[in-house]
Amino acid sequence: MDETLEIFFAETDDLLRSAEESLLRLERNPKPGPDAEELFRALHTLKSGSAMVGFAVMSQCAHLLENLLENVRSGKLPITKPLISFLLENIDFVRAMFDRCAAGQPEADAEEVKAFKAKISRFAAEEVPSKPRLRISPTAVSQSEAYPATAEKVNLRKIEHYYEIILKFQKNMFEVGNDPLIVLRNLADLGEAVEITPDLSRMPRYEELVPDQLYIGWRVVLKTAALMEYIEDVFMFVRDNNDIVITDISNRYREGVDVQEADAPLGEVLVEKAGVSREDVQYALEKQKKIGEILVDEGKLDKAILDQVISRQQQSREMYRKTSVRVDVQKIDRLMDLAEEIAVGLSRMQNILSKRRDYFASEIEHEMEILLKINHEFQERVTNARMFSLEGTFHRYQRLVRDTALAQNKQVKVSLAGIDTELDKEIIEFIADPLKHLVRNCVDHGIELPEEREASGKPSEGLISFSAYQKGSRIYIQISDDGRGLNREKISRQALSLGLLKEGEPIDNDTLIECICQPGFSTAENITELSGRGVGMDVVRTQVERVGGSISVESVEGRGTAFTLSFPLSYALMHALHVSNRAESYLVPLWGVVAAENFDAEKMRTFGASQKLYRFREDYLPSADLEALFSGAKSERSRTPVMVFINTGRQKFGLLVDQVLAPCHVVVKSIEKNFQGIKGIAGATIMGDGSVALVLDLLGIEEIFFKNASIRRD
Repeated sequence: MDETLEIFFAETDDLLRSAEESLLRLERNPKPGPDAEELFRALHTLKSGSAMVGFAVMSQCAHLLENLLENVRSGKLPITKPLISFLLENIDFVRAMFDRCAAGQPEADAEEVKAFKAKISRFAAEEVPSKPRLRISPTAVSQSEAYPATAEKVNLRKIEHYYEIILKFQKNMFEVGNDPLIVLRNLADLGEAVEITPDLSRMPRYEELVPDQLYIGWRVVLKTAALMEYIEDVFMFVRDNNDIVITDISNRYREGVDVQEADAPLGEVLVEKAGVSREDVQYALEKQKKIGEILVDEGKLDKAILDQVISRQQQSREMYRKTSVRVDVQKIDRLMDLAEEIAVGLSRMQNILSKRRDYFASEIEHEMEILLKINHEFQERVTNARMFSLEGTFHRYQRLVRDTALAQNKQVKVSLAGIDTELDKEIIEFIADPLKHLVRNCVDHGIELPEEREASGKPSEGLISFSAYQKGSRIYIQISDDGRGLNREKISRQALSLGLLKEGEPIDNDTLIECICQPGFSTAENITELSGRGVGMDVVRTQVERVGGSISVESVEGRGTAFTLSFPLSYALMHALHVSNRAESYLVPLWGVVAAENFDAEKMRTFGASQKLYRFREDYLPSADLEALFSGAKSERSRTPVMVFINTGRQKFGLLVDQVLAPCHVVVKSIEKNFQGIKGIAGATIMGDGSVALVLDLLGIEEIFFKNASIRRD
């Protein structure tokens, strides 16, 4: 039961998110279609799933929403902004129930459910009729009359099956006293007819028709809980002299969708499920055009049926692509731990073998290198399993944009780019709140009211853009708006009053982000629910930098603002440069390493007591001893040191170390679980010789360096 609940909670979270995204798309394109169908399917699946695991109240509420959406699908209920807001509000109510269930609490109290039902009734235009089954002549006898034993045999098993039933009756069926409509009615009583396709292949020309002969056959897909033997009992009186084939095709169906249609040619699907003859399909293929369009043009296929078949095939393809497996992140982390332990063991063996020079040493070393290479690939593949696309993250904030804009009477649309870009799941979860704050800032501070935008020559509807891309071993996420931009004059005045700027000092983009990310910094004149307390951007930068990220801003007054966040591709596996300093091992993330060279005293320039610049190529870069950054003191070196040049994307500088060893791949472990966090240290790892190496946090090093060196970034 625990495993079933875990699957239910994971799938329901996806269903609720899918429902919300469908509603937001419906708001932009308010007409019945694929979005309404997807929304309906999400709630239908939620209703069934919650009932299966015993959450009856949630299932009941989903059912009420499903009934309301039936009117939306049929066009009886117009899609308006109030309706979208109402549905979003009720999706939130269902999500709240879901969160309580996940926490082991009751779903909802009776008063909440009563209020929910009352709200639903206001929008329900009329009672939704039950889904029709087979349309059979009212003169057909009931199953209990024709086969009294059959009704007693059903409902013995709850598992749903899908049966494909091919019916080709003899032409003189009526002459022997049998009626195919009675057979179909009895079949319908066993379950739901998912598909019914007539077979007209034996239909003669009009002048050759004989009224009392049966030319039509049928293909029926029946969804039922009955076993095969009960299906066979339906045909007990027509089994002889008729061509009846019953096949269990349950393995082809996933959530009511036939996955076999995913890769099936459209022509085959039309022959099987739309009653089109193979001759007509072949004729269409010879024209080298789209089969469906040709058949519609030739009058051999109804356009509505073609759209239905194509829609069903698209659903099948979507279901077919769902081959991913949900894996707990803790299990992946454990695999990373094991991979690291294997790597350490292999490195130790390599060190031991390097000290031996016997006959087999070279062969063993060769095999060890192969094992190390395989383990490295294993580490990378496990790391890739932690990677998730940013599509879900970006779609989640579309709702936030909508609700925030609606509350402020603003008109805002959202643009998404780079949604397939992947990022470590741990980083995605860690930056959820920072991204939320940036989005609210864009709507609250950036986007103007419609009349203000029109007065400045802009469209009344503002634009907020989400984009993501990869550059090297880093992922960049940008959130931008086309609003009023940051007021540099107001920010400058506030920064002067707080002592962050000197009189007459210009405020560029680097200074701008430093100012607005200071604790307590705010230019808002009034405190609102969204802004004015000066705690937002400080938290944003702190959270971003905790996972090795950085934040920058570009703003043009009157044209908009763009916040760019940069993160390492993975938070677990890192490519690093191994260096030693004063008998200690350090790892420098390779994404920030530009170059390294032996120290040359003639390239060093000293200003005052502590400010040092080192010439690198055509520039003089601030530089410091790695030991001095952490301890504040320096000791004599026994060898010529090495200058490692760093570029964080915000600033370039040099680090002086004793020795550069070699690049390596390491699994970074946090030290904050057992030790106090140290600024400038991102974590630690175990090297091949068993020693512990500290992983440097380059952004933290940058902050320590420039604070101690008193050198401005410009």
